[in-house]
Amino acid sequence: MYTIAVDIGGTFTDVIAIDNRNGHTVMGKALTTPADLQQGVMDGLANAADNMSTSVADLLARTERMVHATTQSSNAVFAFTGARTAVLTTRGFGDTLTIMRASGRVAGLSVFERHHYRATAKPRLLVDERDIVEITERVDAEGDVVTPLDEEQVAETARSLAARGYEAVAVAYLFSHQNPEHERRTAEIIRREAPQLYVSVSADIAPVMGEYERSATALFNAYVGPVIDSYLARLERTLADAGLKQKLLIVQANGGLATVAQTVPIYTIESGPAAGVVGAAHMAERLGHPKVIATDVGGTTFKVAVIEGGAWSYNTQTVLNQYQLRLPMIDVASIGAGGGSIAWVDGGRLRIGPKSASSHPGPACYGLGGTEPTVTDADVALGYIDPDNFLGGRMKLHRDRALDVIREKVAEPLFGGDVLAAAAGIRRVVDSQMADLIRKCTLERGHDTRDFVMMAYGGAGPVHAASYGAEAGATKVFIPYFATVHSAYGAALSDIRFSLQFSEPIVLPNDPARIEAIFAGMESKGAEALARADVPDDKRRYDRWVEARYRRQVHQLRIPAPASIDEAAVGALAAAFEREYERLFGPGSGLTDAGVELINYGVDAVGVVDKAPWKEERAKGEAKAASTRDVYCPVRQAMVATPIYDGPSLPPGTQLEGPVVIEHPGTTIVVLTGQTASIDAFRHTHISIGSDVKGGRGGHQ
Repeated sequence: MYTIAVDIGGTFTDVIAIDNRNGHTVMGKALTTPADLQQGVMDGLANAADNMSTSVADLLARTERMVHATTQSSNAVFAFTGARTAVLTTRGFGDTLTIMRASGRVAGLSVFERHHYRATAKPRLLVDERDIVEITERVDAEGDVVTPLDEEQVAETARSLAARGYEAVAVAYLFSHQNPEHERRTAEIIRREAPQLYVSVSADIAPVMGEYERSATALFNAYVGPVIDSYLARLERTLADAGLKQKLLIVQANGGLATVAQTVPIYTIESGPAAGVVGAAHMAERLGHPKVIATDVGGTTFKVAVIEGGAWSYNTQTVLNQYQLRLPMIDVASIGAGGGSIAWVDGGRLRIGPKSASSHPGPACYGLGGTEPTVTDADVALGYIDPDNFLGGRMKLHRDRALDVIREKVAEPLFGGDVLAAAAGIRRVVDSQMADLIRKCTLERGHDTRDFVMMAYGGAGPVHAASYGAEAGATKVFIPYFATVHSAYGAALSDIRFSLQFSEPIVLPNDPARIEAIFAGMESKGAEALARADVPDDKRRYDRWVEARYRRQVHQLRIPAPASIDEAAVGALAAAFEREYERLFGPGSGLTDAGVELINYGVDAVGVVDKAPWKEERAKGEAKAASTRDVYCPVRQAMVATPIYDGPSLPPGTQLEGPVVIEHPGTTIVVLTGQTASIDAFRHTHISIGSDVKGGRGGHQ
């Protein structure tokens, strides 16, 4: 019986099929089909089934667990293709979403962009004053009703919105996290009067302090809700018709899974990258690496996450299109730098991204109509990628088209027509951008990259990891055998997970029973959710956390909380917060005399999924180069003959001295001069960079 996972990326749709009995794993890969994402899913399944010498129907019939990470919510948000949405809010607070806590102009922008304040602007609004309705009702900060809900006004509003063509409604009242009854009664009335409207209730989506953040989260959930619900319903029917007998499970931004019925649409945002981090943490634990920097280079973006002790960190706040949301989301930093990122000239400077060629039309070398030079075009021009062996030979690339667009758009404006120099410049710039993001996620947060193993995955990660790893100061790079579909692999390993939140300011020390009651209430709700997901009692786990701050500060830090709260645990919480504060901001930076205040509380209700064993390879043999190919050497600034190895044919224990290129179906591993690559018993590749090439001082082929 198989576990199958599908991850839709900006360029490719990835599939992984794992035999739960022995760990035997097969991958599939197909171009993403933006016009109909289901087609890419079925194409990827067909490729995986073909690699197993079976049919899609037979594969699905033998599937006991089907997992899906989707970009549909991301696409709707970033392309502004969500539902027409209205917002109901407390009378007198209709401007909450447009004021944006006065931070909307700069939220999510870099320090450089913030310095040019006159060039900043508020984001494109999902709703304006015509879409916002103020409802007569009021609850105070303690949760007491000050003004009763005007139910007749709600009913009239629901009928009016339906008549005006709205598709979704977000309900976000003042202090609803303390008392959600008005919001929930409003939702009941809307569903009675206008059942065709999708309703998003802020107290159910983000029951935490912060009127703007809670309202924005409810708004985005309503905006993508109809899109996600429709897509998942259609996909479930398509898979069932194709032979799937099990429930479809959806990857969440928190790194866990939920059934389709329990999926909160906005929680699926960036679910693919979250799954990749889950897979990286699992591999790090199995291989004994306590500290890992996970790097994912896809077709559109470059992403970084830090894993310590098998655990990843979470964002306390997420920024989407400059809106600040409260989502249970794995902390993954991202920039627009991937294989499809477009190279362009900006006032005499070479720039890469953030615009991407995506899968359609794709890089020029794809031959699908792309006319802009991309990172992949540069890698093909430099010989790192074999045009005749892309995707294991299933897709032929056009090196001549890559050379033509690089010459026209980059070489002639900047490099005097030298195409190889231009292609090398594209690679050097994008690798530097990647290394810079790694430093921001490590050095600027108190981590020393020399203490970490860097993991590289995604279709383009192994092509660039040896370069950006060396520049970022890493000494070891680890590349999974199925790096090209690693996020799908992580999705297959993900546990069921429901993230519950609650807000109540409590200054320490305080009554332990008061704090314990908060956690116990959330755990009770988590148990109900796990039961609905058919998770047995012996597979359930509850992970507690709390967000705390020094009194009178604005920002808080997230720290783990113990399984039960007593007097000793209260003191331990305060001590843990102060240790984390000083780790981030330096010894002596703590403000002990100010006192510690607990703000937000959370419980992750986890349904632990049994993981398939790893299949250890015992094949022996001698590693022989399959061929040689001219590959660009940055030191000699010329194409030089380089050994090319077939990755799947390399036996465990193989040691290779750079420069070499190792080709796998779906990706290529580049090992530079001064670096050593070794193949372990599970066919993963480990690259030793060495101190002589650390920090970008070497490592060039």
